[in-house]
Amino acid sequence: MNFSPIDYVVLAVPLVVVFSVSIYLQRYMRSVADFLAANRSAGRYLISTSMDAGGSNVMSLLVAMEVFSQVGFSLTFWANLTAIFFFFLGILGLVSYRFRETRVLTFHQFFEVRYSKGIRVFASFLNVFSGIFNFGIQPAIVARFFVYFCGMPEVCHIGGVEVPMFLPVMLVLMGASLFFALTGGQISVMVTDCLEGVISAIFYLIVGIFIVCVLSVAQMRGALLSGPPGASYVDPFDIGSRPDFNAAYIFFGFFLSLYYFRGNAWSGGFAAAAKSAHELRMAQILGNWRALSYGQMGVLVSIAAFTVLHHPDFAHQRDVVAQGVQNISHPTLRSQMSLPMALGLLLAPGFKGAFCAILLFGVLAAQSGQLHGYGTTFLQDVILPLRKKPFEAKAHIWWLRVTILGIAVFVCTFSYFFKPVEYLTMIVSLIGAIYLGGVGLVVWGGLYWKKGTTAGAWAAMCIGGVLGVVFNLVQELWIPLCHLLTTWFGPVGAVGRFLAAYPERSPFNGQELTAITAATAGIAYIVVSKMTCREDFNMDAMLHRGKYRISSEDIVVVSSKKKSWYARLFNIDEHFTPGDKTLTVITVAWTFFWNAVAIGIVIWTLVVGRLSPRWWFNYSMITGVWVTLAIGCVTTVWFTVGVTRDLKALVISLRKARRNDADDGTVRGHHNTGENPIVESATEIK
Repeated sequence: MNFSPIDYVVLAVPLVVVFSVSIYLQRYMRSVADFLAANRSAGRYLISTSMDAGGSNVMSLLVAMEVFSQVGFSLTFWANLTAIFFFFLGILGLVSYRFRETRVLTFHQFFEVRYSKGIRVFASFLNVFSGIFNFGIQPAIVARFFVYFCGMPEVCHIGGVEVPMFLPVMLVLMGASLFFALTGGQISVMVTDCLEGVISAIFYLIVGIFIVCVLSVAQMRGALLSGPPGASYVDPFDIGSRPDFNAAYIFFGFFLSLYYFRGNAWSGGFAAAAKSAHELRMAQILGNWRALSYGQMGVLVSIAAFTVLHHPDFAHQRDVVAQGVQNISHPTLRSQMSLPMALGLLLAPGFKGAFCAILLFGVLAAQSGQLHGYGTTFLQDVILPLRKKPFEAKAHIWWLRVTILGIAVFVCTFSYFFKPVEYLTMIVSLIGAIYLGGVGLVVWGGLYWKKGTTAGAWAAMCIGGVLGVVFNLVQELWIPLCHLLTTWFGPVGAVGRFLAAYPERSPFNGQELTAITAATAGIAYIVVSKMTCREDFNMDAMLHRGKYRISSEDIVVVSSKKKSWYARLFNIDEHFTPGDKTLTVITVAWTFFWNAVAIGIVIWTLVVGRLSPRWWFNYSMITGVWVTLAIGCVTTVWFTVGVTRDLKALVISLRKARRNDADDGTVRGHHNTGENPIVESATEIK
């Protein structure tokens, strides 16, 4: 399983290119606004590609492979059916469009503009607190993935001391991510993520074509049709028999995704970097096509690993995997690491290096984005609002870098000691609930409800934070807690019998507890806001509309023509060019078509009867592999051209931009201090 020389070449060459570009871009990082939001100069393709680049990281892949290993295609059908709702939220630009109109530099700066300094500080603290623990799960698991995928030895000797191999791998990956986050701030993070995304898209196609050539359809079908009766890996109507990934999982997932739609602060730097609200909205529309390529890769590699571990033709490889993970004592980790080993045994030299490059770029994109996001959130939204005197420009950048470094040290330390107790997707959901459980309606209400109050925001954030912490402790300490409760209530009563049924694991999974947290916090926001609202909030001032408009961002003259029906339906305004309108209509039509097909299948099943597992396999392969693989060929060329144009425009804009030192994220009287970017920067930051 060791890397061949061609694998190292395939991995090293694009890596050198990305690092070289990052070093070059340092010359354009001259202000706080540059470090935090690339001076708001990014175009749609740059934003879309850079935001999506982190989606191909190891954690996302492991989550996808872990879920696929349990349910196969049977969950994908329902997930795609509910995704149309969020597709239309993105098309309409909900949340993100208004967020960009506020012209804030960080996500939680909006909280001070809309609510109060206290809410900004507290929400930022919760975001960093939950975020670094969620982030802290990743480095060690990611490093272990590369160890087992690349066939590295499990231990190595450093200075005569035996250490697990994943530790130096973890530190090297974190060091590379730190380089991007520290050197050019959001400029380096965004541009390098974008380049990584373009290179990964090319490698996606190469690896995808290899997998469909090496694995026959008969082998894939044999593995996926091997599920027992009532627990099919392809029939979505068997999902109800699953213990975790069942109908409740789909329902709660839909509710939570709607609740904290666009509510994750660490991606706020990409949103703030858009040159206008319209460019950000178009980036999200383009992201639908990018997501098809990423989804296709996740499905293909999941099928590949699943086939190796389930089909009799790969009995030898399965034995090698079992032998390779036998020294991992923790059962959850052993299951997770068997997947990359199986995949590594399948891929040939060169293709293995290409796939490793995809994941490495995804890791660097995700980690550098999170380091930058959580580090800047802590300084900008916790420390800065509490200071009576703003930082000077050079000192401000220096402290931003210090906080980013501190985040990296913590997550590496935490990750070394952390051991997962259940599925990764459940763990991520519950830890995220400490912050996201309360933030959902605080964001929605802050942008769209003029009666939302600071008191309501406090109630939601406090309840979400407390319940999130309590439920996480219950999950981690369930075994001793269950023993203690059994001692208190006795083994024969109703409570005792209930506890006896769950001696090793909490009766509620992470997603269910997250939903309880979100529902409680959301209700608190509405009730308390209604009770405490004395005066409607001035939304026009916050969104720079009407008499508060900033003319420099009006990029298209308003047309006096009456809007067509589809323009009114999809909120197509005066900023849409003919090309934007065409892209929007095509995107909507494509999504409508496949969802209409899915709804037709549901109706057929309810009225006529169940379709055969073989039919479901063919349908899943068409929609999940063949169609998306073809689209990936088109989008790779399309986005490469668009990214090239946006990168040129970004460099020109940064070279000519006039900096404003007051534009540093400080808020005075519900307004940003640097809202008129017309003052030349007094300092140049190195």
